[in-house]
Amino acid sequence: MTQHLGNVFGYALQAEGYVSLEDGTTVPTATHHIGTVADADIGVWEAEPGLIGGVTNEEVFVVLEGRAEVTFEDTQETIRIGPGDVVRLKAGQRNTWRTIERLRKVSVWSEPGV
Repeated sequence: MTQHLGNVFGYALQAEGYVSLEDGTTVPTATHHIGTVADADIGVWEAEPGLIGGVTNEEVFVVLEGRAEVTFEDTQETIRIGPGDVVRLKAGQRNTWRTIERLRKVSVWSEPGV
């Protein structure tokens, strides 16, 4: 098996979409699952500008490009993230993402109970 898993800017991402919390339209997002190491998944995720929400898995990610504001419902903390930022999300946190510039990140996460 190769040690080089690919280039995060070269992966063809699978289109997804989240419902906008502002107007109910679809905010385009996309993902690519790179692989699994030691029961943790690794992938690339990107989102176009808009406001979306959800519940997190246990995750650490690095922002490659773009900018966003993430607000955590339980603490009301808002963090501003951009290129080079490393962020940890705790499983079960409800949050909203306001993507300001198309954002791309590389994530390592695990599903609840893993």
